[in-house]
Amino acid sequence: MPASTNTHVVRLHRFLPFSAAHDQIYEEYQTGEDNLDLETVAIAYATKAIRSGAKCVILTGDAGHGKTHMCRRLLEGELLGYGGDQARRHLQESCSGNTAIPSCNGSISQSLRIHKDLSEIQPPSRAARFLEDMASTEDESLVVCANEGRLRAIISSDAAGPVCSEIGNLFRQSFKHGITASTAAGIHIINLNYQSVAAKAAHRGGSLLRRVLKSWVGDGRRWGDQSCGSCSHEGVCPIRRNRTLLVEQGAESENRVRRIEEIFEVVERLGHVVTIREMLMLVAYLITGGLTCSDVDRRLSGNAPKQGWQHAWAFYSLLFRPPPNLPADRAYKGIPILAALRRLDPGSIAVREIDERILNRGEEFSPEQLDLQFLMATGGKQTVVDAAFGIDDFNGNPQNRADLTREAEATNLAVGALRRRAFFDAIDGERSVMLRLGFRFGDVFLSLLEGNLQPHERVRIKNTIIAGLHAIQGLRIARTETMLYLVDPAFGKASADAAIIARQIPSNRVNLQAASKAWHGGQEADWFLPLSVDWIDRTVILQVDESLGDLRNLSLDLLAFECVARAASGYVSEDFYANEIRHVRTFLGQLAERARNDSAQISIFMRGQLQNVSLDIGVIQVGGE
Repeated sequence: MPASTNTHVVRLHRFLPFSAAHDQIYEEYQTGEDNLDLETVAIAYATKAIRSGAKCVILTGDAGHGKTHMCRRLLEGELLGYGGDQARRHLQESCSGNTAIPSCNGSISQSLRIHKDLSEIQPPSRAARFLEDMASTEDESLVVCANEGRLRAIISSDAAGPVCSEIGNLFRQSFKHGITASTAAGIHIINLNYQSVAAKAAHRGGSLLRRVLKSWVGDGRRWGDQSCGSCSHEGVCPIRRNRTLLVEQGAESENRVRRIEEIFEVVERLGHVVTIREMLMLVAYLITGGLTCSDVDRRLSGNAPKQGWQHAWAFYSLLFRPPPNLPADRAYKGIPILAALRRLDPGSIAVREIDERILNRGEEFSPEQLDLQFLMATGGKQTVVDAAFGIDDFNGNPQNRADLTREAEATNLAVGALRRRAFFDAIDGERSVMLRLGFRFGDVFLSLLEGNLQPHERVRIKNTIIAGLHAIQGLRIARTETMLYLVDPAFGKASADAAIIARQIPSNRVNLQAASKAWHGGQEADWFLPLSVDWIDRTVILQVDESLGDLRNLSLDLLAFECVARAASGYVSEDFYANEIRHVRTFLGQLAERARNDSAQISIFMRGQLQNVSLDIGVIQVGGE
């Protein structure tokens, strides 16, 4: 059989930022054939708001979150009722905010006025006047798209009036209380920077990431099985092998997709925002690795090795390590999230019992799998080694230093690939994903987010965090301490053995909870930030109740929580966790500052004990607790 070209692989390349034909990553250039319509919570929220009579719906967030896509979806379907071609025509011709678009099916009484990019209005004061004019329109709903920074500039410009003031107030309320609507003014804000691509939504078919994988890899009609079936390279094609690994091996494929979702949950909980555009680019990259059908044909033509090179394009290696045909700087610049994923590479993490099974005994993987074949060149000969049997066969008889170097490089590649494959195949016994990725307290973090802990477990975790806060301040106190001591920030680094205590807070006034629980929507419960997007709790909130109703919050993402929890053991690397430690110390310093007074009594922590120093009629007295 001759080699053939799969049109779906060609289509995927139109989503790759380092491909010359990368137009599909922009909504304006998508066609009906290539379009991927993802149902998101944000679209449903915007539809509900417009049906309820909203005067203005603001879509904000970084570029690539799908704001323009949402505008098209609002024109289609049940809301305005336009077909796909009509909606795209309106998107091109009628979405500059100047034209009111009526419903063509009568589902809503008001018309829709859309501005798909408010940054096109220059200067910001002119855009502010555009928003102020909204108050004078009748029987219309306005939908505007604006990046967060641009929106801030507009509502704070000289031309800002009552509408911009209300938008600014609502924007602040969304951060402080999670409220997304001012029902009196009819204004709604949908902040897509909170949107998660890994949030599980069973009623919608799973996370956004899972749905894209299912559509692009699992759909045989879209994939073009007939093209691959008639290709002479089907059995040795790394692109076709990725499809086999992700959708064609039953429960094993399901485990791998679930692990990809869990990896992205971790990435988002580390504070990285993954846009829908970046997710689409990444999925296209994971399947193809930048290869086309023609590239595969060239690599397999002539006397070139038929096997031994495909492992570099296995999806589980592409996720953490760019392939040989793609320089790392291009990969990380085109798809920035790859730089964050590189730091989570399970191929760099050794677990003794797992390494024993996959590297030494070689008993976990079936032989002759395409992605586990490695090409070795020693003594002027090229041989293919099957890593399914472990790495013993990589130990040859090197004749010189160059052979020794090549052998070491091939072994390192095989070790990393086997560990990654073991991670995605869940060959890890009882170890959780968090432990496999090196987060010792990651499961505790997840338990706090899920809110399924018993009271005694919550108290134990809280005591650990309090001990970590003490250690970060340089205090040496037992982990069972039930009081949070705050060091005076002016003397916090004066000595490792003594510290001036500015304040003491009982542990019963310290609470740990998920961000969505720390926010309260009040009477606007239906217009709550976690209900406006595909939501995933990303931070644990350390909440300190200073007085009745006066709450101070410290947001801890996964890395910051890991830092504080590890510090409870007495030591944490200040270089590695520099940003997290600075963030925590700033918060504690602000709490301590609020307690400063002119009292003649000073509390000093020295040699593991708290002592009070007071001046009484010119005599210094020292008392201990």
